[in-house]
Amino acid sequence: MAHSVVVLVRQAGLGQLQPNDAHFGVEMFERFLHAVDANPITPSAICFYTEGVKLVCEGSPVIPSLQLLQGMGVRLVICATCLEYFNLRDKVAVGEVGGMSDIVNLLLSATHVVTV
Repeated sequence: MAHSVVVLVRQAGLGQLQPNDAHFGVEMFERFLHAVDANPITPSAICFYTEGVKLVCEGSPVIPSLQLLQGMGVRLVICATCLEYFNLRDKVAVGEVGGMSDIVNLLLSATHVVTV
């Protein structure tokens, strides 16, 4: 079996922070993405659900880093139901919109899942 890593993003930043520190969580997620693109092992996919979908939408400061990873062949899969819940379906700036079944298939076929 080939080595496959899937990153699961469930928050609009890295770590659990107070609302007034949310900008720091986004900054730390940006650092996380830079560390990922500099690593010789890249994930096969990054999946976004719940509040994590906000990171792939217009206005997100991490869009350029996500575009770089997508250009490196990393699939960016975004939960359609979550986008609809947050009224962001027409604001997606990077990645592919999929269903929860797409995300589950990626998770179950991965050799490693990293949740951030």
